[in-house]
Amino acid sequence: MKSISKIIKKGILFAILFAVFHYVIGGKMADSLITYVYADANEVVINTLTPIASNGSYLSSAEYSNLLNGTILGANSSESKITTTDPRILAMRQFLIDKYSPLYTYADVFVKEADKYGLDWRLVVSISGVESAFGNLIPYQSNNGWGWRGGPGGAYSMFPTWRHGIETVTSRLALGYGTDLTPFQIEPVYCPPCGQNPQHAWANGVTQFMNQLDYYVKNLETVY
Repeated sequence: MKSISKIIKKGILFAILFAVFHYVIGGKMADSLITYVYADANEVVINTLTPIASNGSYLSSAEYSNLLNGTILGANSSESKITTTDPRILAMRQFLIDKYSPLYTYADVFVKEADKYGLDWRLVVSISGVESAFGNLIPYQSNNGWGWRGGPGGAYSMFPTWRHGIETVTSRLALGYGTDLTPFQIEPVYCPPCGQNPQHAWANGVTQFMNQLDYYVKNLETVY
């Protein structure tokens, strides 16, 4: 009986080690679940919409540290510093830093591109929050934090840079969906299963992030 027990224990241990090895080395997970813990509400929401992610998509501990210190690995000084009086850009930059997002150096791009097309400045970045934890969980080297599909056969779009991704998604949203639609009006087309679900997780998540950005703008001296 003891030998059988040892064999079972060894089998379980092997299965656990194999699963960990497959996750870390294998590169891709078929179904990613992101848990968001909202800072202003003790609420946990599970997002099952995230595209297939790889271990290469995650920020390293060093990158987290650099985000908190106001710098980012591999970014040049022109990208990591923002000189502006636009409170929306300052608020979005700090908001994304607080979310440990690699997108924080592009706060000015989000706002300027939204203004160019007359789109709500909070929308595109908030969609990235629901779809990819603000760019932290994405298809490998895709620079696609929006679950945006435009490749052959409806594959996820592969953007050469984050800037290109922001510019493309902003223009397509504005031209394809219009500039006056709310997340709840966008949801049935952007995420059909969510539009059919009475919980409307996608629209509620996007709306909550948009509201958080409003808070950051109104309390800029406190949060920045």
